[in-house]
Amino acid sequence: MAILPKLPRARFKQSLTVIGRNLSKSSLIRVQAAVNCLWVGRWMADRGFVFPEQVFYRSEVFVSIARRVADKKVLYLEFGVAAGKTIRWWSSALKNPGSKLHGFDSFEGLPEAAGPWTKGQFSTDGKAPKIDDPRISFYIGRFDQTLPAYQPPPHDQLVVNLDADLYSSTIFVLRTLRPHLKSGTYVYFDEMNVVDHEPRAFDEFVAESSLKFRPICADRTLTYVAFEIA
Repeated sequence: MAILPKLPRARFKQSLTVIGRNLSKSSLIRVQAAVNCLWVGRWMADRGFVFPEQVFYRSEVFVSIARRVADKKVLYLEFGVAAGKTIRWWSSALKNPGSKLHGFDSFEGLPEAAGPWTKGQFSTDGKAPKIDDPRISFYIGRFDQTLPAYQPPPHDQLVVNLDADLYSSTIFVLRTLRPHLKSGTYVYFDEMNVVDHEPRAFDEFVAESSLKFRPICADRTLTYVAFEIA
């Protein structure tokens, strides 16, 4: 008799396998994305994160940070440059001629397949974007090849854009940058809705670093989120 309550669940799961057999991979990715929205909502609630600003678009999260720092001597670090759309945006937003924008990427795409991503996704065939701003420099190679020897130039404000997607890449960047992450630093995450990757890295880093992160702004799906180190 104890087995009986499990039978409806087993039939439901069996039905899901039949449905899954007939779904395309792209359809399954969309289903997983919907489940991820549920997970990230729970994840944020468990940590008490409430964003005072919630906006519709990723660019509006950037605007929320930029209006606080645009005229300062900013060091902007971007991890995951790809075709350069985001670093171009920040090039226009940061007004101080003394600001520096440093982009880190192999430009060969993701080093591994994980979650919704495939190995090599976002590749630009090893080529960095051409952007007409002398304040921009690119550090070409995997993060573990370029970041350990990196020496940040003098700056008044640090902004870190983590668009590395993968857990392994995100946790490496956070741990390596730990000596430079001070009160007032802004840290942006670009894929916070894939809980096994950027959120997992965030959790581990907060636990080992004891840094406090204050929510600043997020889009309404809690995918694109910005924190200030308190």
